[in-house]
Amino acid sequence: MLRYPVVRDLAGYRSVWTPSAPAGPDGALSALLGATRARVLLASQTPAGTGDLARRTGTSPATASHHATVLRAAGLLSTGRDGNGVRHTLTPLGRALLAGGSV
Repeated sequence: MLRYPVVRDLAGYRSVWTPSAPAGPDGALSALLGATRARVLLASQTPAGTGDLARRTGTSPATASHHATVLRAAGLLSTGRDGNGVRHTLTPLGRALLAGGSV
């Protein structure tokens, strides 16, 4: 059974069907990396722990960790210890990709 609120105008209709996830990047970066991975990369512009990335991107910590691992393997993020946690930081290659320039 599918339930949804009755709406009386177009704005109400849009609010029912509009996803509540944070707005993400669009265009070439999302096409290249995928929308969630692109959001993780953008969220890493300021160094962040895995929990911070999860909050910034509206994903679970496990999902943020997985995407950070893939981005690290691609050379776009670096990860270092920060007490009991980790801190993810963009590499020069990651910064260049976000800036649309060359390394």
